[in-house]
Amino acid sequence: MRKLLAVVLCCLVLTACLGNIEMGPGLDTISKGFSESMRWGDYSTAAAYVMPDARSAFLEQFAEDDDLHVVDSHISSINIYPDGKRADVSYVMEYYHLPSSRIKKWHWKQQWRQIDDESAESGSWMIKNEPPALPWNK
Repeated sequence: MRKLLAVVLCCLVLTACLGNIEMGPGLDTISKGFSESMRWGDYSTAAAYVMPDARSAFLEQFAEDDDLHVVDSHISSINIYPDGKRADVSYVMEYYHLPSSRIKKWHWKQQWRQIDDESAESGSWMIKNEPPALPWNK
């Protein structure tokens, strides 16, 4: 009985010592940061979530536009691939663009990738693809 208790105690201690390996914030937390930046019109911060090869297209679309007013910004779904390094994310921005006061929705099917290089925080995620054209920029 004592041996069994000692084994159980050792297992509990080892489990507590190992803990979870911290890989940085999860995709849900990171994508929420992107969404909040978009909601408040902080496009330069939102651009930091976009990979460099797609960042200029993102910034070009969201250049200073005093007529754009974001009403809501959210992630509607996240689908992480089995490899855990890729995900498809559905982003929705509700907005009105003056002179119209009608609220509309803009959808962006984002392709997120986990970044594993020394220049980024281990386990962080970034958007790989460029956004679709905004309706008033077509």
